Amino acid sequence: MANQKSVLKGAEILQNIEDLKKRRFFHLELKGLTKPTRDILSELVNGLLEEIGANPLAAFHLFSGLMEALLNAIKGNIRHIIFRDELLKKIARLGDTEEEAEELLEIIMDTSPLRDAMQRYVVPEKIKRQVQNILQLEDRIRAKKQILKSEEKEFLVDVRSKLKKNRMRISVKIRITKDELNFRIRNDSPIHNMDFGRIEESRVRHKQLFDAGNSADFFRPEFLDEKESAGFGIAMIDEGYYTMGLNPLDLLTITSGSRTTTVYMRYPLSALREMAF
Repeated sequence: MANQKSVLKGAEILQNIEDLKKRRFFHLELKGLTKPTRDILSELVNGLLEEIGANPLAAFHLFSGLMEALLNAIKGNIRHIIFRDELLKKIARLGDTEEEAEELLEIIMDTSPLRDAMQRYVVPEKIKRQVQNILQLEDRIRAKKQILKSEEKEFLVDVRSKLKKNRMRISVKIRITKDELNFRIRNDSPIHNMDFGRIEESRVRHKQLFDAGNSADFFRPEFLDEKESAGFGIAMIDEGYYTMGLNPLDLLTITSGSRTTTVYMRYPLSALREMAF
């Protein structure tokens, strides 16, 4: 974590937590969402919420939303690596050299219309299954309940290597202003335009259900669009806002560029302190 030209690692953050939670700005770089990372974030964020006098129920919904946003970022980076890999295999079959194939891949990845057009050549369900498989394998490693097979270990090593090679990072900025607690979560992979559109449309549907007093109905199969898994995580964050009496369409913003996705989450301090909900 960098702040005022200082850099602290995980254990150091916990050791200095009492002083840190009195600060107004933080910048963290995450490699993943391991249990130690969750513990550090919990200590830091919940410490900040205690400092500003947040209602414990508000703190629960905020922290749950932050975890959903970070999990989305992790999934996004993994999904992007698998998409690149599948696309490179398709390009290589055209007979280009490895170098030419990789050059063409970079052009496609940097050009939004081309990147979106190439989705038709990659099976979405295959990518979704691989992302879920990777997350399950990582969970098994953390739980230490099962020994991975050699091919499972090789698969994870390959994915981790590609994430590192392509510098797929996740950063979190936390800022406390006079009136708000702000989070900026950024990961180094874009949301494809078609998926981005589906997420935005589903958020509007969720708001319509909330206005009709049926917000929880959004999570029934006939409403929830599961084509883009990030949509479920965003819906959970939105639901937290609704439970707190806030409009997420005003306070949660998602932007996507050629190489990054950024989520901005704003929480009015007055709402965090409110005890009425």
